[in-house]
Amino acid sequence: MRAREATVSRLCATSLTVLGLACQRPPRGRTPPADAGTVVTVYLPARAVDQLMGRLTTVAASHQWALSVRTDSAAVREADLVVADSAGALVGRVTPGSPAAAQARQLADAVLK
Repeated sequence: MRAREATVSRLCATSLTVLGLACQRPPRGRTPPADAGTVVTVYLPARAVDQLMGRLTTVAASHQWALSVRTDSAAVREADLVVADSAGALVGRVTPGSPAAAQARQLADAVLK
């Protein structure tokens, strides 16, 4: 009889342990920023792509933004951020009324220091 009682006690203890572990809260992950998933379109002159692409992708990835980099002439009118050559220096211009203007401004500040 004692063997049965011991077996039942072990089964109950094991069941309670497994149940207790299953009811724990999952670990909290880092919550994504409110603007995660935003697509930011950037126009770059073709000669600046190699120079700026790494920095652009690093900043966009850290904020979880999708990045669209274009070099075609139509992108000058459509991009959220236009990077242009001004007197030998690259400068950024945020398109007024752009849906991603705040993100484009952050990109310009971080990349074109």
